[in-house]
Amino acid sequence: MGNESSVQSIEDKQSVKTNDDENKESITIIWFDPNIGSNEDPKKLKQTLGHINDYVIFASDHEQCITFIESIHQEKIFLITSRLKALQILPRVSSLRQIDSIFIFSMEKNQDDYLLNNYSKIIGIYI
Repeated sequence: MGNESSVQSIEDKQSVKTNDDENKESITIIWFDPNIGSNEDPKKLKQTLGHINDYVIFASDHEQCITFIESIHQEKIFLITSRLKALQILPRVSSLRQIDSIFIFSMEKNQDDYLLNNYSKIIGIYI
């Protein structure tokens, strides 16, 4: 990992492409949440994820997120999403080769056994 982290939204990535926007890592973290920033401090979240991996993408649009995931060919993707949004996106992306690991945030742990049993790439569901 380099010293500078690259944190951006998919919208930023599609509209502005520079050499600085290139992923120099073998892993891309994608956080899919249409409400990103409404419940948490986005700057703090960006800093925290930037410590884990230098290349972090925030996706707020379902279709753009899927298109972006499908466009990645070299890197592995760690996908982070909420339980409600997981139900929306996992059927379309969970079998893709580039998805390595899925992390889900949920308010109700007891209702998530379905996800764990049906999607083998889910690492965990976190409250």
